[in-house]
Amino acid sequence: MDKGSNVEHDVSKIIAELDERGFCVIPGVITTEKADEARTVLEGLLAEEATEGTWRARTQRVARIAVKDPIFVELMAHPLIVSIWRAYLDEDMICSTWTSNTAYPGFNRYGWHPDFPFQFVNQPWPTDNVSGQTMWLLDDLTEQNGGTGILPYSHLKGHRPPEEIRQEWIEEAEILTGERGSVMVMSGKTWHSSRPNVTDKARSVLLGMYCRPFYLTQEDMRAQLADLENPSELVQQLMGANQHQPGVVTNRY
Repeated sequence: MDKGSNVEHDVSKIIAELDERGFCVIPGVITTEKADEARTVLEGLLAEEATEGTWRARTQRVARIAVKDPIFVELMAHPLIVSIWRAYLDEDMICSTWTSNTAYPGFNRYGWHPDFPFQFVNQPWPTDNVSGQTMWLLDDLTEQNGGTGILPYSHLKGHRPPEEIRQEWIEEAEILTGERGSVMVMSGKTWHSSRPNVTDKARSVLLGMYCRPFYLTQEDMRAQLADLENPSELVQQLMGANQHQPGVVTNRY
């Protein structure tokens, strides 16, 4: 497994920045060569799955990536990422959704929002950590090609962005940039927004949301798990094999 560009990562410092600012950009989680390998695989899937609708929207998601190539399982279970979310969420955390997101030239839709499950949680939000987003940079992210807009400290607000500002740029916000092979980790509560791609090339990221196991997942990860051959114990945990499933209460002993 590719473990990065000989970069040492301090999980405690990453968690401290995540707690303070709501996100942290981690350089060199994998090499640029490994990022290029993943992007090449993804580009094949994008070509196979593109529709007239995706071209009109200038953006495309690829779902169920865990079952579409082993490299995506490898990244989902990357030891640094697992260590971060185990420290932030707890040992029993699981993967809620694992997809890709590509912004093609001309993409220009955006709007401030939190991530799962805080689109749905009653406000004010609970103060404990229940979810975190992971963004793998498969292309160099710049201000021009759709680097994500992020509002520092917004995870502490306890509520969703008000409707009247969702389509406006917030002066205190930052634009995420970084070299491919880097990863951004972010609290599920942090306000963020996609940004326009005004270049002539597509930019792609992988998005892995991790959460506490008592929340419903966004995707049916267990269904994907059934399609994997000989998944490791860690992959089984991440894809919900140990998650409680509701049953019928009876008086049979």
